[in-house]
Amino acid sequence: MTRAVAWAHPRFGNLLATAGYDMKVIVWKEERGQWVMAYMDTNHQASVNAVEFAPQEQGLRLACASSDGTVSVLTYMPDGQWHRNVLQGHPGGAQTVNWAPVSYRDGVPSSSVRLATGGCDNNVKVWRCEAEVWTEENPRFPYCHSDWVRAVAWRPDHSSVLATGSWDNTVVIWAQEMEGHAWRQLAKLSVDGKVEGLSWHGYSIGAIEQYQASMRAYDGHFEEVAKVQESGYTEVPGKLSAPAMSAGADGYGQAPPAASAPAAEISEQQQAVLDAFGM
Repeated sequence: MTRAVAWAHPRFGNLLATAGYDMKVIVWKEERGQWVMAYMDTNHQASVNAVEFAPQEQGLRLACASSDGTVSVLTYMPDGQWHRNVLQGHPGGAQTVNWAPVSYRDGVPSSSVRLATGGCDNNVKVWRCEAEVWTEENPRFPYCHSDWVRAVAWRPDHSSVLATGSWDNTVVIWAQEMEGHAWRQLAKLSVDGKVEGLSWHGYSIGAIEQYQASMRAYDGHFEEVAKVQESGYTEVPGKLSAPAMSAGADGYGQAPPAASAPAAEISEQQQAVLDAFGM
């Protein structure tokens, strides 16, 4: 049974990774309208729960989280071979992986390669790769969850903002002044169910919970603005008229003066909720 799928960036062709309870990670390639196996890794000793390709600027890399407690990173090398690194990540099982976005300075991408992981030890870890050697970053990520960490998500436009979601019914937003500094907690959100996934949309964060889904938007602080369930979209009264957040000098955002939002803006916020869940 397949548990996870992920697409590679189109620059690498039509590549799809799959993984599941059979403990295998398979990379598939489309050739002349047919899908063929390009690579298979069989080294995990338990189910593989999550797979994700790195940003295309960092080459063809695939991170895989497994219930055997490890995270493997498969890297396609110039000689046409796949190189496998193993991160001894989470006793009891690794559940989730997410690559940090690539930051640019003067139009040049940073060489920093970072990966966040979470697992059954209730912990979050951030890893760094230098010269194909992986190490856990110091200072270590703070301990804050009391149950499995099932989701980690970097804000797409900021490699120093990270959200973590847990079966303890909380989502925590973290910020780091710069790489190598300690992480600090920006907000801790209580939700109705166990968090199974997270998705950023601009300054808003969507939390996918067991049996339901909700969206929480950053407008100077985090608050719930809507729910998306099988029955459809439900607005939280009085929330979608709140001011949207603008970027501040520190890059984390600041709230503008309060004002009533026009109908068009409210409609855009509603669509942002749906976009976060692919609807």
